[in-house]
Amino acid sequence: MVKSKHGLSRLLAGRDRLSRLEKEHILDQVLAQTAPPRRTRWWLAAMPAVAAAVTILLVLAPWHREPEFAARGGNQAVGAFKPTCAHGCGTGDKIVFDLAGTTGYRYFAAFSQRADGTVLWYFPGSDADTSVELAQGLGSGVLDRGIVIGSEHPAGTYRVYGVFSTEPLSRKEIRDRFDDVHVTAGPGTSVVVQELVVR
Repeated sequence: MVKSKHGLSRLLAGRDRLSRLEKEHILDQVLAQTAPPRRTRWWLAAMPAVAAAVTILLVLAPWHREPEFAARGGNQAVGAFKPTCAHGCGTGDKIVFDLAGTTGYRYFAAFSQRADGTVLWYFPGSDADTSVELAQGLGSGVLDRGIVIGSEHPAGTYRVYGVFSTEPLSRKEIRDRFDDVHVTAGPGTSVVVQELVVR
């Protein structure tokens, strides 16, 4: 009588050693006893619910949103200019005013200050005039008028002040409102300071 369930296969094979089936059975038992228990991956099942909750929060949350077509970085008025010369800045050359990037302001005035404190007005052109209207005087980002450098511009470094405003300003109004400590000309204005080197 054969007592082992694998004994019959040993008798038929004519060998008294472990058969291939016995070896596989023993390996299965050892692996079953030594393998770590399988963890339930509950988070995989929870992923669809979490994704749905996040979507609802993003769609329905009353958070502040920028308008769809707002300029990134805010929609406040920006004044930007750069005084340059086409052929270097010397006597007879023309100072041009590149106002690319300026938004929200309608008018522009400019003046410079020499090292001795003398103020040289560029715009408005006279005491009777007001600042330049940008809608009419701006083509391709460059102001349509320049300043020819004369004897009033001896060689040196100049601080050039660009005064952007929402209303036209005269020289007197700019002088009366100008605060050189805080570099402002009052509400509705933005003052940008640049350097210009005349050789």
